[in-house]
Amino acid sequence: MRHLSVPRNQTQVWLERCKANGWLADTGVVALDEHLRAIPLSDAAPNAEDERWEGHEHVDMTPNEQNPQHWHQHLPPELQSLPDSLWPRAYELQGDVLLVKLEDDVLPYAHAMATAMLDHMPNVRLVCADEGVHGDFRVRNLRILGSRDGSAETETTVREHDAVIRVDPASVYFSARLSQQRWGTYEAVQALRERLGHPVVVADPYAGVGPAFPLLLKHEGLVSGYLAGDMNPRAVELLTVNLDRWTRKSTSVFSPSSVVCKDARTWKDEEPLRGKAHVVLVNLPHDSFEHLPALFPLFDQEGLTLLRGWAIVERESLP
Repeated sequence: MRHLSVPRNQTQVWLERCKANGWLADTGVVALDEHLRAIPLSDAAPNAEDERWEGHEHVDMTPNEQNPQHWHQHLPPELQSLPDSLWPRAYELQGDVLLVKLEDDVLPYAHAMATAMLDHMPNVRLVCADEGVHGDFRVRNLRILGSRDGSAETETTVREHDAVIRVDPASVYFSARLSQQRWGTYEAVQALRERLGHPVVVADPYAGVGPAFPLLLKHEGLVSGYLAGDMNPRAVELLTVNLDRWTRKSTSVFSPSSVVCKDARTWKDEEPLRGKAHVVLVNLPHDSFEHLPALFPLFDQEGLTLLRGWAIVERESLP
């Protein structure tokens, strides 16, 4: 049976790609060695020479039909008899860090659960309990349950829309579930650029690690400059690293190209940040309406502009 040979740290990306295209067989991933994993391919998968494999080799091998199909099957026998309803169903994978929501009933078995997850998911390095957001920066309170290599490092990389994003779920807010929201932003900025007839300056005062930017910056001639920032110093640290990665090979010269660590409501007081933006992003759903009056001075005052934001509103307040 054909298998696709990929580096261990790319396993999840290729699993999702094969599944989305109907190329994935259900016999389970096989470890070839410490660094390589073999993903089973269905008969519908293209031949080995197809460019969509991006040069990764195909190997013929006997499928491991006995591979467990769920992490539950890696639990000790005495725990496998517990009801399925006990175990968590809410997970989020950020790079090689798995975030799990735990109810109190699971806590006595948390270490065994994490070990089973690591055994079943070769692409996961760290399993953490997500105990909710805390602090002024609303970051996740993470408790490490299990580590493949003994490290407690939560910084990792996420691939989204063919871009690599450096994240740290323990110190900066990031949600992979907002991927489509970011694609919608890209489409909205494209539409504005068409109406204006020239590239635009984008301001994102709540940028976090910057996930709104890679799609925008990759599109040559779409963005002429950017103003990016956050109040969280750790977010700005990663934002700076990410923007450097995304702009390094670009043929465009971005001006302005500012990264700041400031409260968004004070940007209007800084001349380099005021009156420049054609697009302002307001991803602060709990407080967006409160912040809006301080953000309007960021706009270029000469023509059409775009405000794209989100708000959490009580149903009775919708009118």
